[in-house]
Amino acid sequence: MISPRQNEAFENFLATVKDNGVLDEETTILAFLTAALAIRCRHCAERFIDYAKNLGISDEKMGAAAAIAMCVRAGSARALAFEIAEAQD
Repeated sequence: MISPRQNEAFENFLATVKDNGVLDEETTILAFLTAALAIRCRHCAERFIDYAKNLGISDEKMGAAAAIAMCVRAGSARALAFEIAEAQD
């Protein structure tokens, strides 16, 4: 489905974003993990949990990232509910 060339381009993009020169590696991986959980991308979440564990990031920090992701998803559902209710008035 995805050509080797396209996959290589994606992996290069990922590597560039991971090594962004602005955020430290732990913060970057936790941001990736939070986003992956918020959008419910299982493959991405598993990948970034592995990265986090390999970096020695604690379960407590990963749990904090998960809690942030839960807030984002809940906030999105809340906003959608308000939007729909308002449109029906």
